[in-house]
Amino acid sequence: MSAANSWELRTVDGAGWLFLRGDWRVAQLDKALQFFSWAKDGRDCTEISVAELDAADSATLAVLLEWTQQATGRGVPLRIHGASPKLRELASLYSLQDILPLCHD
Repeated sequence: MSAANSWELRTVDGAGWLFLRGDWRVAQLDKALQFFSWAKDGRDCTEISVAELDAADSATLAVLLEWTQQATGRGVPLRIHGASPKLRELASLYSLQDILPLCHD
C-alpha cells in the first residue's frame, strides 16, 4: 500500500482511534482495502479520524457506513471525527448525516 492511502492506529485519551490518511476516493479505495481488515485492524477502535484525508467521495462514505453498521452490530458506538465540510455536505446530500456518527469537533 502506498502512503497515498493509509491508516494508522493511535491511542487518544485511552481510546483506540483509527486515523485515515491520503486519498480514499473510489479509484484508490480498492487498493487500500486490499490491505485492511476492519475485523483485524480496526476492531479495537471506537473513534475514526478522517481529518488527515486528502480526498474522499461517496465510496469513502460507503466504507464508513459499513464500519458503523458493523460496530453497531457488536454493540460498540463508533464516532467519526474531522470530516471536512465537503464530506459533510456529501453525507447530507445522501441523507446520511443522521446515520453516520459524524462528530462536530
